[in-house]
Order: sequence, then structure tokens, then C-alpha cells
Amino acid sequence: MISAALVKLLGGTPFKAQNMSLNSYPTADGGEIAFIQAYQAIGADVEPSRSHNPVLLKPSPLGVEVVLMGESVGVFRPSAYYDTVSRVWPKIAELVRETSVIEGAGSVAEPNFMERDLSAFLIARELKVPIVLVLDVDRGGAFASAFGAYNMLPSSVRGSLKGFIINKFRGDPALIEPAIKWLEERTGMKHMGTIQFSHSLQIMPEDSMNVNDFGDGELTVAVVAYPYMSNFNEFQALASSNVSVRFVRRPKEALKADLVILPGSKSVFASLKWLIDAGFVDVLKRRPVYAICGGFQMLARRLVDPFGLESPANEFQGLGFFDIEVRYDKTKRVRLTRGDGYFGRLEGYEIRRGRLIYGRSSPIINLGDVEDGALQDQVVGLSVHGSLYSEFGKNFASLFGIKVDSSSLIEEVRKQVESVSSALRSQLDLDAIRSTWEQGNPARA
Repeated sequence: MISAALVKLLGGTPFKAQNMSLNSYPTADGGEIAFIQAYQAIGADVEPSRSHNPVLLKPSPLGVEVVLMGESVGVFRPSAYYDTVSRVWPKIAELVRETSVIEGAGSVAEPNFMERDLSAFLIARELKVPIVLVLDVDRGGAFASAFGAYNMLPSSVRGSLKGFIINKFRGDPALIEPAIKWLEERTGMKHMGTIQFSHSLQIMPEDSMNVNDFGDGELTVAVVAYPYMSNFNEFQALASSNVSVRFVRRPKEALKADLVILPGSKSVFASLKWLIDAGFVDVLKRRPVYAICGGFQMLARRLVDPFGLESPANEFQGLGFFDIEVRYDKTKRVRLTRGDGYFGRLEGYEIRRGRLIYGRSSPIINLGDVEDGALQDQVVGLSVHGSLYSEFGKNFASLFGIKVDSSSLIEEVRKQVESVSSALRSQLDLDAIRSTWEQGNPARA
């Protein structure tokens, strides 16, 4: 959230050298980056670029898929990937620009990870980029953590710690002043703002740590939160609707839902097995279902995986709601998508490997170069993410009394970032932050 606001307030561009997330987004030229870096770019009226997130890590049961400069380069064991950091680092260093607002990943001072930390430690040490810590005071231990990081960093990096921001503070700011002065005196870091905790300061979820129910409408949408759920941030379209969205893990939580959503998945095989073992199949036969990307593939008759991209088996059976065969190819389809279909105009994005081969089921949408989707009674599946922001998804949802009032995904992101930026403008010492940013950027030095 703070990074998104600073990118906009400073007139910068987002940069996170390495991000681990199953929420991703296509660039205009077909590259894949973490959704949150695309979000930060869109919020600042900047076109998302591969250079905004050069390394994306996507965990699965088979290992970690590594997406380098927007292109998947394979699935690695974590240890095997980290052995390549020395080869990846020179490319990362070249991508830091004078406009870069650089976001780290977790702590800057993990002793087992510093030499492999592409997102913060190496950038600070090798490029002499200054660091501003963000302290989550709501969880407790924030000042101890900051002081610990200061003392754990080697002297070559310790001097890069220029300031800190207090985040999620509740109560009278005067109560925290002694702690702020204590940290300033012992580290030389400057206090650059205190952000009050507020439920109204919300952005779209970055990853699985941000899976939270939302909404208080009279209707209920149950999103099945199976393992390796991906791109679930698209359901934020329902924040402007007459529904309550619940992420469910037990069948009984979805029995009375007005609509059940099967979201995307990084591992269709693992998610499908969990879905069956958890007892959701009977629920899916009794409730309206909207299945997206990996969720759609689970409803196919058969899934063929000759290269072992999704599963340890060369093929496995789907739930058979649609007479479709899904065939996994090495080439991933990553693109911004527009099409026309059964429920109207569709705009969204695709990030998938599964190619659809239709049997008795028929496609319900034309995406230009391919046809997609399927409809059977009150069950709809499609491969395109973000559909609830467009006419297609809204019209389908309306069949069950759901009224979605959100505008386009792009417009909603811009509105959110504008709201957050306006709120943070008065709570941050922007002059100090801008001065640190401008003086410390290697491209400006």
C-alpha cells in the first residue's frame, strides 16, 4: 500500500526485483509480472512493464516456477534457484532507474538470506541505494525489529538506513514519540511519518497472506480457497455489489451460497485433489458456479499433462461438468484479452498453459484467436481473469440477483491508489522521503 502511494506521490515507477506471489498480471507485450507491481504502475498512470518485477517466483507442489523478465524459465527446487542469484543479479542492477521506487521483500536483515536478497540487501550494498524501513507497529515488536535490523546489517549497508515509517498505529501519536526519539538517537535514522490504522485504507490483495472476507450484502458469494489458489484479487470487483464474499474451505460454508466461485490455481492437479477430498463436488452440483482459469479446467472431462507441468501424472480426470479435454503445453498464454460472448463484452487477462479441446460442450466466447468458455445449466467456466469487471461477468452474476457496480479494473485500481495516496500525503514527511529518494538513486548520483 505504501509503495503504491509513494510511486504515485513521487512520480516514480514501481520496482521489486523479486516477488513471490501467485497473483500475477500481463504486460502489454505479453510478459508476466506480479500483480501488485502492475497495480502500483496502473495507480500512477504508468504502463506495467517487465522491468517493474524482473523475477517472479510462483510456488507449486513441484517446486518454484521462475519467471524471469516476464518469461517462464522452468520449475526449480528452491535451492537450485538460489544458486543462480549471482547470474541474475547483474541484470537486476541494470534495471534500477532514476524513477525507481524500490520495494523490498520481508526483512532487509535476514542472516540466512542477505547475500541472496535481490530485492533489498544487494541493491543497498552494491548500488548504495538508501533504505526507509516500514514498521508494522500493530503486530508489536516494531522498534525492536528495526533496532535489530540496524545492528545485524554489516557496516557497508548499515549507513544506507536513512529513515523509518510507523505503519498501522492506533491511538494518540504523542504516546509513541519517546520510542521514535529512542530509535532516532541510537541509529541515526529519521522518522518519516506515522500512518494511522484505518479499515478504509485498502488495496487489492497482493498474495495469500491477504485472503480476507469482505462485503456485507444480503447475498453470499463463496470463493473456494483451495491450496495454490491464484489471482483471487479479481474478485475485488464484488466489493461494489450487493454481496458478502467469503473465502471458504469447508463444503458446509458454501451450501447456501448464491454463487460459488472456483478461482484460478497454480496447480490444478493439487487443487482438484483437495477439492474432491474436502467434499465439495456435491456442493458444485447443487449451486450456481462460476469457474475461472484453473477452476474451469477442473470441470473438464480429462486433463492431459505430457510434460509434467501440473502433476506427477501424464493425465488425470476432471469433474466432468464439461465435455472438454485440457492439454498442457510448454508455452504459456499470457495476454490482455478482449472478446464477445454469450453474456456480452469481456475484458480481462489470461495467464495459463491449458489448451481446450472441445467435445460435446461448446465455447461461449470468442477471444479473437481462440474460442473459450463453456455453459451447462447454472455452471459457467472461462479462462479469462477479471471478467467481473466487464459486461460478461456482470450479466452472468445478475442471473442470480448479484448487482456488480464496479467500473473497469484499471479505473478501480486508479481510484484506490488515489484514495490511499490522498490519505497518506498528510501522514508522511514527503519532503524527507523525496530528498532521500533523489539523493540516493544511483542513476541520479
